Amino acid sequence: MIIRTPLPNALHAAARARAISGIARRRSVLNHPAREALTTVAELLDDVALAFETDVSQVLDGVVSTNTIPSDASLFLSFAEDVIVQNRSTGLPDCLGQYVTSAVFGTLELPRLLHPVSAQLASQETRLRVALQLLHERHLTGAGERPETEALCLEAVFKLHLNWARLAAAVAVDNARPCNRPTVAQ
Repeated sequence: MIIRTPLPNALHAAARARAISGIARRRSVLNHPAREALTTVAELLDDVALAFETDVSQVLDGVVSTNTIPSDASLFLSFAEDVIVQNRSTGLPDCLGQYVTSAVFGTLELPRLLHPVSAQLASQETRLRVALQLLHERHLTGAGERPETEALCLEAVFKLHLNWARLAAAVAVDNARPCNRPTVAQ
């Protein structure tokens, strides 16, 4: 009899989902305006973790597939991201799923460039982007850190994403000003 257990990267993804669930739960008990949404996200992430912990990897022709995500986990992550998009006040990024799946795939994406016209806003964008990239590369891609360290890094990344969203709103307003629009020669 062969007993198969989840792979280490799947268990790391489960731990990452539980860490993010803990962040959402802590926020929800602080009389947060998006308490219900945060509680829902936390419950969905608990389901994601359970899916990773109970799913065994596929074996095709004797080769173990190490870079797959259980379909239930993928579905629950999608639901959690939908809740976040509908409730921006959660303070969680709508790309939350990548912070769980990076434990499997080893990659994280940075937000799209904002292309600010203002030099000051461009400087802010660069600083935020560098900070995100450093946290991604040093702490959140690949092998897991100690759980408490990883939770702190995730909190820091989520704060940077919140600052990015605020910057994106400021860039949209600034770039739309008549003095910042390109003039069309007639």
